[in-house]
Amino acid sequence: MSRLQRAFALGALFGAGACLLGTLLFTTAGTNDIGRELTAFLIWALAIPLVILGLVGWGAGYLRSERTRLGAALTVPPVLAVAYIGLSMAGVDFSPVGRLLVIIPTSGMALVVGYDLWTDSAVSEDR
Repeated sequence: MSRLQRAFALGALFGAGACLLGTLLFTTAGTNDIGRELTAFLIWALAIPLVILGLVGWGAGYLRSERTRLGAALTVPPVLAVAYIGLSMAGVDFSPVGRLLVIIPTSGMALVVGYDLWTDSAVSEDR
């Protein structure tokens, strides 16, 4: 893995951790705790672009190498999520079934990454 690809991967992981922190802050805020809720929203506003850019950059590195399946799995779901959010903000109404356009590729991404980790560990055990 190149240094730039590793930096994108670390950015995506850091952003995921920050999203977790924002979720924790938001769910533990009291009914009148506007400061904690605002802090959580600010953390999310910084973390979500970091996750999206990190996953796309990380996947683009794999697309340039021989691991195109893993690269596509890391690149396509964030792009579809951004397209979905952009179209929703533009006024395009999606039915609940249309939201599967975001959920199914993200689930597929988890399956492909898990499969890749499994096959890599099986290869390392054979050595």
